[in-house]
Amino acid sequence: MLKDYLSVAQDALRTQKELYHVKEQRLALALDEYVRLNDAYKEKSSSHTSLFSGSSSSTKYDPDILKAEISTTRLRN
Repeated sequence: MLKDYLSVAQDALRTQKELYHVKEQRLALALDEYVRLNDAYKEKSSSHTSLFSGSSSSTKYDPDILKAEISTTRLRN
């Protein structure tokens, strides 16, 4: 019985560590996006030029990748 409890506890801890890792990655992405947007805002406010003169897109923050990570994590639970 104790062996079963320890096995379940280890699985739960492993799952929590995986969730923590995913959340760490999401936080890093959000911070990168914040820095990018903040820099763009500062540049716009200082130069008064349009930020969207080209069709550049940010690949740092991809909602599809985040959704896939979340669904994968949910499947592990």
